Amino acid sequence: MKKNYRIIAALAASMVMLCACGKEAATETATTEASTEATADEAAQSDAQTSADAAAEGASGSIDVSGLEAVTLNDVDIDSLVKLGEYKGITLDLKKTEVTDEDVENSLNSAYSQNPNMKEVTDRAIESGDTANIDFVGKYADTKEEFQGGTGQGYDLVIGSGSFIDGFEDGLIGVKTGETVDLNLTFPEDYGAADLAGKDVIFTVTVNSIKVADTEPSDEWVKGLGLEDVENMDQFRAHLRAELEADADTQYNEDLKNAAVEMVADNATVDEIPEKLYNRYYIQMVDSLKSYVQQIAYTYGAQVSEMEYVQTVMQNNGLTGTPEDYLNDLANQQTKRIMVLQAIANKEGIEVSQETIDKYIQEDYDNYFKSSYGTIDEFKATFETEDYREQIMAEQVADFLVENANISE
Repeated sequence: MKKNYRIIAALAASMVMLCACGKEAATETATTEASTEATADEAAQSDAQTSADAAAEGASGSIDVSGLEAVTLNDVDIDSLVKLGEYKGITLDLKKTEVTDEDVENSLNSAYSQNPNMKEVTDRAIESGDTANIDFVGKYADTKEEFQGGTGQGYDLVIGSGSFIDGFEDGLIGVKTGETVDLNLTFPEDYGAADLAGKDVIFTVTVNSIKVADTEPSDEWVKGLGLEDVENMDQFRAHLRAELEADADTQYNEDLKNAAVEMVADNATVDEIPEKLYNRYYIQMVDSLKSYVQQIAYTYGAQVSEMEYVQTVMQNNGLTGTPEDYLNDLANQQTKRIMVLQAIANKEGIEVSQETIDKYIQEDYDNYFKSSYGTIDEFKATFETEDYREQIMAEQVADFLVENANISE
């Protein structure tokens, strides 16, 4: 499937926003819109839902979108389908999050827990929670032959982290620096590597050093972070506060844009959501979902289908209904939003130049895809330029709405 970072990020944000903002939205089917447009929307959304239901193989399976036909906004007469309501001078009542001393301390503690100052222990053996620097060699118990991936040098292992197979970390408790031990272990029957699953092995492990984390951060630890003009705890706290305030500003601006888009979409009436346009955003959403599920499998080794993941998200957020209804509702809302935004762009003469599109593509290539594609032309071959035009248009219209809004803090 063709992928696009900005589109995927935007659709993922839409899923998160809907989870957080309204449990009712996820429990509604794709045929429930505002009362003023219910009759017209129900027919269009029913057709769109039929396409999506045919593509979904069930709550426990993958989602097949290969048979769905899609068109872009350029293929649709947006102005004849969208009746805009109020979009200039709307009132946005949002408060920016204030950064507190507690927030700064929490950020400090989090930073320290992830990268604590380590001190070496020389007067005792390994205990649970220690970080042991080890060399190890793994061999099959019967042949004494080393197996692939079973050797390491200078590896920092947190005892009790569960990073290695059962028995490995517990087997190092009580071992002192400089000592070598043989650990007779067995790989799990369901281990991912077939040549190791259920096999008896021997790990020969040498402990190079034992370290523990200092209980409190210090000026010395701060200096080791290598931050410019930050050499002590007070300066680091000021640095963290500035970062948190910058994050709060960014989040506030995003919240304003999201609120503005939601408001003008609610104020507008969409007479019809074309099925093939709906398919476009449904496919993009599924592509995003598939990428995320693959990332979960790669990072955590957890094998779940798209529908299983959606079901889990719904359960964790207390949402009812079926995964199909949830995804249909998301895609319908996304389609309506982008149609309304394009209608505003048309009315206000907001156009995205090819120069701007090329700039965004270059930025994405340089920042995210340069290592994957030898040239930018190879990267461009993986997506449609219209993907970029639509997303940039949406960003520009959202900025326009906020610039022309009455903001009450």
